[in-house]
Amino acid sequence: MMTGTTLVTGVGGLIGRGVAVRLAAAGHAVIGLDRSIPRDAPCCVLAHDLGDVHRLHEVILRHAVRRVVHAGGISGPMLLRDDPAKITAVNVGGLVDMLEAARIHQLERVVWFSTILAYGERADAAPVPEDAPLRPTTIYGATKVAGEALLAGYAAEHGVSAVALRVASCYGPGRTTACFIRTLIENARAGRSTRVADLTSRTRQHVYIDDVVDVVLTALAAPAIPQLVYNIGPGEVLNAAQIASQVCETVPSVKLEIDPAGMPWNTFALGPLDIAAARRDLDFAPRVRLPEGARRYAAWLDRQTGGEAP
Repeated sequence: MMTGTTLVTGVGGLIGRGVAVRLAAAGHAVIGLDRSIPRDAPCCVLAHDLGDVHRLHEVILRHAVRRVVHAGGISGPMLLRDDPAKITAVNVGGLVDMLEAARIHQLERVVWFSTILAYGERADAAPVPEDAPLRPTTIYGATKVAGEALLAGYAAEHGVSAVALRVASCYGPGRTTACFIRTLIENARAGRSTRVADLTSRTRQHVYIDDVVDVVLTALAAPAIPQLVYNIGPGEVLNAAQIASQVCETVPSVKLEIDPAGMPWNTFALGPLDIAAARRDLDFAPRVRLPEGARRYAAWLDRQTGGEAP
C-alpha cells in the first residue's frame, strides 16, 4: 500500500483522469490539478496553471504529496501549431517546475509522459528499442526529448526518482482530442466514410487507456525502476485498412475513403515500439485488443450523447 498522497496533473485529460480514477477506486489518497475542474472528477481537483510554481509547492506540502503522475501539458502535435513557444513553455517549463519540486520535497517518484513522436521517422520497419536515436520532427516531439534529458539530469545529479513513458497513440473513454479510432466510430455512427491519405503505406500504433493506466500504477509503486525511459505501445503496427477492419468487428459500418487531405495525425514511418523492457520491468502487456477497445470507446461515446451502447 502506497503511503501519502499521489498528485495527478492534467486530471481532466485522458491519462490523468484514468490514473486518478483507478487510484481513488483502490483507496489511495489522490489530489488532482488542472486548468479547470472537470465534471464528475474522481478525486479532489484544484484549479492550477502550469507555471504557477508557488502553488505547486503549496499543494505538495498541504496535501502530503509523496509521488506525482505528471500528465499535464500540451497533449499532442495537433494543438497550438501556431504557437511553438507556448508548447515549449508549458511542456518543458512545467516539467522543470515539477522536477524541482520533487528534488526539494524529496518525492518518492515522478511518472511523466514522453511520446512515440520522439523517434521521428525511420527508413525501415524494424522494431524500435528505447536506445534508438531520437529525431523528432515536431515541436511537441522535441519538447518530450528535452524533457527526457531533464529527467536524466535530475536523476543523475540530484537523485530524483523519475521515469518517462514513451506512449504510442492512446485511445479510449475520456479522450476528446483528435483520434483516429474516435473518428472511425463517429463517422460510422453517422453513416459517413473516414477520409485517410492512404490505406497501407503509413502505419499507426494505438494503445488502450486501461493498459497505459496499468503500467503507470506499477511504475508508481515499484521500489526501484531499472531504466529511465520505457516504450509503451501495442507491440505491432497496423495500417489504416487493418485498423478499420478490426474496429469494424465491433462497430459496424466503418468505411474508409482515400483523400490526400485526410486525417494526418498519429501516422508513422516507424516500426513497432519494442516493449520488451516494459514487459520485463513493469509487467506491461497490451491486454485490450483493438476490437474490444473500440467497442468500449463506442459505448462511452454513446453515453456522452445519450445514445445506446452497441
